[in-house]
Amino acid sequence: IKGRFLSGLKRSHRYIDQIQSIFRNMDLPSELAYLPLVESSFDINARSHAGAVGMWQLMRNTGKRFLHVSSRLDERKDPLESTRAAARLLEENFEKFKSWPLAITAYNHGLEGISRGVLRVGSKDLMELIKHYKSRTFGYSSKNFYAEFLAALEVAQSAEKYFPGIDYDPVFPIG
Repeated sequence: IKGRFLSGLKRSHRYIDQIQSIFRNMDLPSELAYLPLVESSFDINARSHAGAVGMWQLMRNTGKRFLHVSSRLDERKDPLESTRAAARLLEENFEKFKSWPLAITAYNHGLEGISRGVLRVGSKDLMELIKHYKSRTFGYSSKNFYAEFLAALEVAQSAEKYFPGIDYDPVFPIG
């Protein structure tokens, strides 16, 4: 895991300034820019076994809501367009829950799934959901997604402490 994380951290340098700018322009926390460390290690060609694609690991139907997704063009692989889509999705999740822990968990588990959990448990507290929400699909990955994000953020923001002398990839050119 350490090697995969380091590769992702190196790759993050290609896009992180542009991603943070997109999030700031949408009045979203710029720390969200590090979510791809958990999702794909900033690999624009990543594909999950479930069919999520790109750096932000957007499912096909989610991608189609915000991007052009077809057999000829799949913008889920575009680092900046997919960032805009992920930002809009996170923004929608936050508007629904008014909670970043829930919004980020919903990014992984789905808005409907987290909404069901909130209704069943009767709480918008992520710890209460983790303790009490019983669902076939709300398993280890979903329960730990927010904690993984926080850990990735801590390591990314203190990269020299964890990976002294890190050799980052060059910045992705714009235009």
